[in-house]
Amino acid sequence: MIGQPHPVPVDLLRRLLRLDVETGNLYWRERPPEMFSGGAHSKKQEAKRWNGRHAGRQAMTAKNSRGYFHGPILGRWYRAHQVVFALSNGRWPDDWLDHINHDRGDNRPKNLREVGSAGNARNISIRSDNTSGHLGVNFKKSDNRWVARICCGGKRIYLGAFDTIEEAIDARKAAEKLHNYHENHGSRAA
Repeated sequence: MIGQPHPVPVDLLRRLLRLDVETGNLYWRERPPEMFSGGAHSKKQEAKRWNGRHAGRQAMTAKNSRGYFHGPILGRWYRAHQVVFALSNGRWPDDWLDHINHDRGDNRPKNLREVGSAGNARNISIRSDNTSGHLGVNFKKSDNRWVARICCGGKRIYLGAFDTIEEAIDARKAAEKLHNYHENHGSRAA
């Protein structure tokens, strides 16, 4: 799992959390006394206290600055979509996870797919400051034409200059198809 050298084993994760596959929400399971160390209080008292506060309640509801839900599990912070992936696939992701519909709060298993960084870059939302309304298409004032470009394999490919925005968009869409971009690439974020 990227950024987490020693994640919680999935079998333990399943004892700690319940996944609602319809919503992608995570809920804390009740914990038995054996899961507690029994410091100042008995294991039974610690379990009763913890279960009274957390069992059955939604877990990982904090949102980070990038819009991902996250939260602590046994003292370490994890992103909720990575936990959902682990619970639904029986393993932690080896690579990037992509929210297919661009909604970082939608952690349903069917909305998550494991991709490399290049695959993740082929399903990005259009930026709010985009002036043409389409990724890879911009107006070049000096030529009074629409220009289309695409990135592939770390290289920026010039697709041409066009008299109309429609021609530039068509060129860009054809290149996206040729280079296996996701069908949602360039759509507005949810």
